[in-house]
Amino acid sequence: MTRREAYIGFKGRNNSSSMLVKALSHYNILLTNSFTGLKKDIDLLPADYDVVYFFGVDKNLTESFRIEQCAEKDRSRLLSVIDLKTISERLAATGIRSTISKTPTQYLCNEAYWYLLEKYQGRAVLIHIPTMKNFNNMFEKMTFPEHEYESVQNYLSKLGYCYTTRVYKEVGKYQLGKLYIAPWGDMLKIDEVSTYHKVKDRPFYDEMCDDEKAEIRKYSENMGLEYEFIKFSRFAIN
Repeated sequence: MTRREAYIGFKGRNNSSSMLVKALSHYNILLTNSFTGLKKDIDLLPADYDVVYFFGVDKNLTESFRIEQCAEKDRSRLLSVIDLKTISERLAATGIRSTISKTPTQYLCNEAYWYLLEKYQGRAVLIHIPTMKNFNNMFEKMTFPEHEYESVQNYLSKLGYCYTTRVYKEVGKYQLGKLYIAPWGDMLKIDEVSTYHKVKDRPFYDEMCDDEKAEIRKYSENMGLEYEFIKFSRFAIN
């Protein structure tokens, strides 16, 4: 049976938590930026989520995430039952440093986290991330020709992964297992990197048009250089 997951952030066009949950899942939830508003939003959520990933913003973070263990309200604490160490290890595997905090935060994040822990009996975790500016500084951009944007997103939505070919100065730029930001906002993880010298050896060679083959050959084989065939997917916490 498929595990039901919720990805929650706060509303706001320039809010990095909003950007991240949209990149992680099309089925994301954005909370109102007020105490009464977020409580109403959480009350309306389905009660059968198996795990809730909740993201908040901390302007003091610059190059790492912080995973919160608990929330506090009226001098009472609620603890997450999620395996926080495993989450930290998964983040580390993609190049994201993180710490686990046992000290409750304050203001809206703590309030929302309390209600989520209460509603889902501890099956929630709050992960603080940097502001938009610092968040973007943490990750390199993965570039694509603009005319490929739509097709790449369609492949990612349909299959969960996609491929790209990189030549000349792009060779060696993208590292296995690391995260990159796509021009349209997705967080992309590099799953495979294969190196070839002959264009005819490229996977799916017969599916390429002659212009594509010629373009790759122009900046690799004809120059005596190798090229890379890269598989990538949308980043997922689990």
